[in-house]
Amino acid sequence: MAGKRKSPRLRFDGRYYVANIYKPDSGRSMSSFGSPADRTEGQIYTAFGKWLDLFNQHPHKVLSFENPYDAIDSIADPNGVLTIGELLDQHVAWAERRMLPVRHGKRHPDLRFLDRVRQFLEPYLRWPITSFGPDELENVQEALCHHEYTRGKADNKKRYTRRGINDTVAWIHRIWEWGHGRHFVPHAFVQGLNEVKPLKMGDEKTFDNPKRPRVTEEEFKKVLAETSSVVGHMLQLIWNTAMRPYEVCDMRPCDILQDDPDCWLYIPGRDRTPVGDHKTTRFERVKVIPLTAKCQAILKPRIPRWTSTDYIFSPAEAMADYMAEKAKSRKTPLGTGNRPGSNKKDHPLIKPGEHYDANALRHALERACKRAGVEKISPYDLRRTAATGTRSLLGKEAAKVLLGHTRTDTTDIYLLEEVQEAMKVAKQLEAHKG
Repeated sequence: MAGKRKSPRLRFDGRYYVANIYKPDSGRSMSSFGSPADRTEGQIYTAFGKWLDLFNQHPHKVLSFENPYDAIDSIADPNGVLTIGELLDQHVAWAERRMLPVRHGKRHPDLRFLDRVRQFLEPYLRWPITSFGPDELENVQEALCHHEYTRGKADNKKRYTRRGINDTVAWIHRIWEWGHGRHFVPHAFVQGLNEVKPLKMGDEKTFDNPKRPRVTEEEFKKVLAETSSVVGHMLQLIWNTAMRPYEVCDMRPCDILQDDPDCWLYIPGRDRTPVGDHKTTRFERVKVIPLTAKCQAILKPRIPRWTSTDYIFSPAEAMADYMAEKAKSRKTPLGTGNRPGSNKKDHPLIKPGEHYDANALRHALERACKRAGVEKISPYDLRRTAATGTRSLLGKEAAKVLLGHTRTDTTDIYLLEEVQEAMKVAKQLEAHKG
């Protein structure tokens, strides 16, 4: 009596992942699953697991294919049902045609979410759509909760926030619904994924980034004292106008209209499209930022020519100010030591850019906060503080207009509306009782 056939095992022979196979007719064979240069280790082991399940059920049929991946595609998906990888490819191709590049030709931010979706659906890309259900989606959600990634320094490990995890899972729902609308995904499988609910606040598996309390005027003044004049002026413009960080970074004289001397109008990128070049360009809406007397006093000395397309705020200027400040505090007599400006490389590896970006501005602000002994502030904290003050004085609609939002529910993210409404009711009650 023949003994029980040994189950194939996957091993790495130094170049390829291979499986030794004992055939039903007692012969032996070997099947290659590719090299690490072709696929990741996770992809190979996932494919081998699927292949092994098929081999145990249909050994003769599986061995009739020269390539194990062909066997997986043909046997696991006999009716031509799309695999998850094919669905994702089609959705990404559709999205790239519709999600046009944003400012300066940068990739649309929603496409970055699709990159993350692909990363966490990697083990399932060869699965038929009908094999992916709520259990698999829960596994993806769990993987998102425990995933660590590096930003900046190698030891700076980060994890996704609860909101980031929920947004990624929501994108998977959205892709399945898109597929259902095109008859790729049966309705029952779209409904099945709805069993996986968004993570709730307080879930032990994840965390929320706490919002910083409103920036006080005293804190803002302390921080300004620790910045260069260039960065300080940029921060003051955000403080006074609630403009987005990239909008102050991209300011050019040619984008400013001076028809009304009391209130100039800044239209970001107004020479690039009829409605400018900004976050809401895709809605074909003009973004207008009013610049009143305080803002004008900051800008006038910095603008030698109003038709110029050069950026108003330059890192090179900030560096020059820094070097001038160092020279002013010099203790070595000028007749000895290095002459001012001589102790520098002719061809430095890092040179100041032609204009700031939002990340550079954020880093400069964080360094100033550290020197001033103030809790860390981001440029968006200044924007939110300006929006909250506007809401308190002039109402929600005024704050919406100032922030350049299309809907007031977007403005509510900045304003903590429940708190504002509670304060309004309390004041009305106090006035009524008085």
